[in-house]
Amino acid sequence: MSPAQQQAASLAWQHAHPLLMVLISTAITLIVVTLIVLIRWLVSQSAWRYHPDGASGFLKDEFVRWGAILVPYLALSIGFKVFVYDLHPEYNKPEVWMGFAVVAIAFRLFLRRLPFVKAMGRHIDAAKAQAKAEAKAMRAAR
Repeated sequence: MSPAQQQAASLAWQHAHPLLMVLISTAITLIVVTLIVLIRWLVSQSAWRYHPDGASGFLKDEFVRWGAILVPYLALSIGFKVFVYDLHPEYNKPEVWMGFAVVAIAFRLFLRRLPFVKAMGRHIDAAKAQAKAEAKAMRAAR
């Protein structure tokens, strides 16, 4: 099968199963975000005790911070994918996806600046800074 035939077969499958395409990409996004949050939480284990609510508060802040940024982005993404895969398959072109990428990045940057997201980030950053300062003091004491 030539590359052109493979691309045509792929597009035909996407057009035949638009909601499955949305479901697959949504599931992948949720899995990736969950893994990012869990890895960030586990890597920051030394900072847990400096967080006002401990390890569970640190995890909650990570999920809220990333969730507040990525859940609205995910909703925007789902809406766009339904539009492209189900309603207007003729727009399934690289230039349309690039336009979506620019809008999505701008949307994410805007959401990152929300006051409650910034507050969660300050809690996390303060706990990490305290853990780092303690580790530095312990090294200096040796």
